[in-house]
Amino acid sequence: MLRLSQFPFKTLKSAPKVSDNRSTSLLLQGGYIRQAMAGAYEFLPIWHRVLRNIEQVIREEMDAAGYHEMLMTILTPRDYWETTGRWDIPEYFKVPGWGETEYRIAPTNEENVTPILGEFIQSYKDLPTCVYHIQKKFRNEKRAKSGLLRGREFIMKDAYSFHTSREDFESFYADIKQVYMRCFERLGLGADTVIADADGGAISDMNSHEFQTYLEVGEDIIVSDSSWYTYNLELASGIPDDKNISEETKTMEYLDSVPDIVNMEKMTKYFGAPDWQMLKTVIYKLQDSGKYIAVVIRGDLDINELKLGKYLRNTYAESFALADETDLEKLGTVRGFISPLKDSQLNITTLWDVSLKTVKNFYGGANAIAKSTKNVNLEDLDISEFGDFSEPREWFLSHNIPGEKLVFKRASEVGNIFHLGTKYSTPFGLSFTDENNQVNDTVEMWCYGIGVSRLMGVMAEYFMTEKGIMWPQGIAPYDYYIIVMGEENIPKAEELAYSLEKQGSSVILDDRVGRKDGFGQKAWDCELWGIPNRIVISAKTLEQGGYELLERGRESRIVKL
Repeated sequence: MLRLSQFPFKTLKSAPKVSDNRSTSLLLQGGYIRQAMAGAYEFLPIWHRVLRNIEQVIREEMDAAGYHEMLMTILTPRDYWETTGRWDIPEYFKVPGWGETEYRIAPTNEENVTPILGEFIQSYKDLPTCVYHIQKKFRNEKRAKSGLLRGREFIMKDAYSFHTSREDFESFYADIKQVYMRCFERLGLGADTVIADADGGAISDMNSHEFQTYLEVGEDIIVSDSSWYTYNLELASGIPDDKNISEETKTMEYLDSVPDIVNMEKMTKYFGAPDWQMLKTVIYKLQDSGKYIAVVIRGDLDINELKLGKYLRNTYAESFALADETDLEKLGTVRGFISPLKDSQLNITTLWDVSLKTVKNFYGGANAIAKSTKNVNLEDLDISEFGDFSEPREWFLSHNIPGEKLVFKRASEVGNIFHLGTKYSTPFGLSFTDENNQVNDTVEMWCYGIGVSRLMGVMAEYFMTEKGIMWPQGIAPYDYYIIVMGEENIPKAEELAYSLEKQGSSVILDDRVGRKDGFGQKAWDCELWGIPNRIVISAKTLEQGGYELLERGRESRIVKL
């Protein structure tokens, strides 16, 4: 049992304001955590118990599914990362060794697990297989904020599976999703956790699947409709609203304007028209070929560079960057007045967002300072291809349900699944002998993550009350909190605590005595720590033959000793 008279960690009278979410303040107030620096926290005893309970749920579900726990190193050799071409990612920490030796502090473990399994995978009979571990990770976040929701040091459960083919994975993946959802259901988050499509980032060239828990302070926005459609905003798509398409198409005119109308706000004010009637054109340069790409969109929308990047990689197999002033001068245009008109003869490929089909008679530039156009329509523009390059807004309609608006909700990521394909298995030379005794060097890989410490932060925010954190049964740091009123009643409380422990329950015995440790302080600490069962032993309860038991969600009652 935990005797609070011998416990050096104390709760605070008020919650310090140190983050943009209230749960972090409550965790500091409750003596759960202490901040070592931005993005790094010390886990004190109460919080560490919550961590262990969450990890246990995850382990039980992973083990029950037949996956194998291991533990890989945090310090990893440079040559692993050079093999996969990921050594120079700036968000991943490097540390020096003796001489010119350098190591990486693991932010993820694809580079570790692949050569390890390569030693043991010999035959198709060894596949599929899945290994996992729970380990600290480190990432050089530019802006570590939101407490535990985005840190530089965190705890993650990451798993990796290996397959003979994509088809082999598909059946395996159905089980993984169920394992994850069972974890979140047992942790009390199941009703508000969804699976959303998202970008694969630096880990995968394909979309990932994120497990997102709806949360008001969440840093992600999930876009959905009443069908199967659930996407992270970064890849979401919808149908923009029609504006003035019933208007008569007018003849384009060139105008003299003023030099400073170089953004939407100034354009709308100058022309006295809404931002959706402005043309927004951005020029990018492909890094290898030097080819220029213009993206044109409605003025009230923004270009989604993740969508654009996927299109450009698929079409040109190149990365891209924003064109600079020298590039624009070379093309014969100027920032703020760019417009790929048919008679401008810009040597450029133009991509048009589908939102342009919803408006007539745009205002735009004419490729020179203080030169503009009005009544611009699609037939006036040098169009190469239409595509979906915009970030949807709350008035967008669903592609799947006619007339239905998309739903936007804030959420926090608690898990993810990435398709790795052969991105790591090929560089490390993984292969297996197939059913025909032929060597097959195509080993499909997938990875699966649950940010355990991040998940704890999400749960703290999700289960937060005005007075504390209402942890679910089995996740709370202890099962029972025994408040003793009167030093003479401590022996009876100890006897009850030992009895509860014999039954498999964990117990806090609040045996503190003194003027500052009255009933109010003890009851406050019990609620702040989210203990689901509170017991009071006092002269009054003993007169009634026992102790007062208050179980969460029920009326208090006297239980006989």
